[in-house]
Amino acid sequence: MVNKRNMAICAAAQEAGILEQDMRNTLVSHQDGLINICFTTEWMMYECYVDEESLEVLGFDYRPLPVNMLLAELPESGQDAS
Repeated sequence: MVNKRNMAICAAAQEAGILEQDMRNTLVSHQDGLINICFTTEWMMYECYVDEESLEVLGFDYRPLPVNMLLAELPESGQDAS
């Protein structure tokens, strides 16, 4: 199962057009024959559904990170907007 998990993560990275090492906060869950992979990059949030048997990407969604999450990554001096 670990090998399928790693291959599903690889498929999600390919679908996103990024390198696996650029993936952050990666969460993997299994349900009803699907592997659900949620992860972020520097600017985006992704959710990917991969078929557990064929390792084919069946669903893929992405959106920009919320501004408050981006601001939390900045050093304190960069957060002062005044």
